[in-house]
Amino acid sequence: MPGSVRAAQILIWVMAGLVMLVVVIWGAGVGAEDAGRLFATNLMGWVLFVLAFRYGTGGNGVRVASIVLASVQIVMSLGGIAQGNGGGGLPLFGAIAIVVLLNQSVAAQWFKRPRAGGLPYGQ
Repeated sequence: MPGSVRAAQILIWVMAGLVMLVVVIWGAGVGAEDAGRLFATNLMGWVLFVLAFRYGTGGNGVRVASIVLASVQIVMSLGGIAQGNGGGGLPLFGAIAIVVLLNQSVAAQWFKRPRAGGLPYGQ
């Protein structure tokens, strides 16, 4: 796995852990409703967390889906920041980094590589 793909994968996992920690701390300090809003502004990050487990075996669809979800996460994080929800900056910068890392040519080559044991094209 190229370094940019591994970096994106690890970044997604670390981001999910940090955001969950912030949600728990925010919920304990401010309240469950505000923690729920914070959790919702990071919704695409949770889907990215699941997709990151497929980076080793997934095809180009996993990369494209990750880029789209990270782009939507950027928009949702900006909306969360605009509404005053705390913690929106972490997912925003993480999603930007994910989009940059997965748009590199080595990442595209990794996800488009031939798979061992796959059927020849057209069968």
